[in-house]
Amino acid sequence: MKASARILTCISALAAFPALSQEVPTRTPNFYAGQRVPGTVNVQTTVSLSVPVEAGQETGEQIKAAQKGFYMMAGGQCDLILQTLAESCQIINLTSSADLNRGSRNDIIVRGTVTMAVKLKDAKQNP
Repeated sequence: MKASARILTCISALAAFPALSQEVPTRTPNFYAGQRVPGTVNVQTTVSLSVPVEAGQETGEQIKAAQKGFYMMAGGQCDLILQTLAESCQIINLTSSADLNRGSRNDIIVRGTVTMAVKLKDAKQNP
């Protein structure tokens, strides 16, 4: 019985060798599936904005104003990149969060990430 179990184990192991000898493809996860623009690189920028809470004004309106400031900053990232290293830029992803911190210093914090598809200038075009 022990001999047949050993033979069966050897046959199973030998059957597995062809599968183990195959090359396993190396895959890099695509976090932006379907958003990779051909001929461009993705540039990701993190933006954070802190605004003090004004006493006597509605907090919800102040949060909206802070978010608007964040979106203006995020939208300006392509302008900055176009001035320095790119011939084209397009925002392809944007995340944001707003937090109201209460305590000794009340403030609104808006932070997020801007991902842009950027076509780089040729080396001779860079300023």
